[in-house]
Amino acid sequence: MSQVILRSPDEKPIEPLVVAALEGEKKEILTAILKTKEKLSLFEKRFNLSTAEFLAKAYQEIPQITEMDAIEWSGEHETVKRLEQRLSRLQEIRVCT
Repeated sequence: MSQVILRSPDEKPIEPLVVAALEGEKKEILTAILKTKEKLSLFEKRFNLSTAEFLAKAYQEIPQITEMDAIEWSGEHETVKRLEQRLSRLQEIRVCT
């Protein structure tokens, strides 16, 4: 477990600021996840494949897909995974006073 100690130069409480910053970051990540999942959905509809099916195949096995489409699709999938990991870490943070 790692800890961070924050000190304010005045007597005003900083806990609400820290909590608000964490919540704001979570909201931004959730928005990014939704947008990225929408992009994944467009690929899935366009190629009539789920992302899992696409990832299980080599893109050369899918005749209608270009290399650029495969790169973008894979990239969007990786982006969602990283965003979800980051969100999970933020959700585990507890502010202790």
